[in-house]
Amino acid sequence: MNSLTPNAIINYTVQQQLSTTWAHQWFIGLSVEEQKSTLVLLDLFVQQSHPTPTMVHMALAAQPSTPFTTPLALLKAHPLKVALTKILTLPTPEYPNAFKALLAVFSIADTYRRTYLCQGQCTHDWHNLPPLLPQTVQ
Repeated sequence: MNSLTPNAIINYTVQQQLSTTWAHQWFIGLSVEEQKSTLVLLDLFVQQSHPTPTMVHMALAAQPSTPFTTPLALLKAHPLKVALTKILTLPTPEYPNAFKALLAVFSIADTYRRTYLCQGQCTHDWHNLPPLLPQTVQ
């Protein structure tokens, strides 16, 4: 079992201290209620990271999974806020696809913010995570 919160798992993943494969496996191991609350949290993170349309397209292009999943189609077809609202209302079988898609968008936008806006100077806790110890995620 890991001792990390969903908040920490998401942030360690976008900072490449946890693999997206590990994060996806963790996500699908959650109950449906926990998956939904994690998607709501990730939706908030995406909105707070202020991804541009270009960042959203970069995230979509980088998806290793099929480009035909519903969350990806929504992100391609609608402005971000509309797509996010629709993604949060998808049926439960789409939750893992939604997690992957939102994590990809957040990763691009948050990496940009950390690299170019914060530049190591900010006091955001989530941008100053300590190195992850292997036993933390066992």
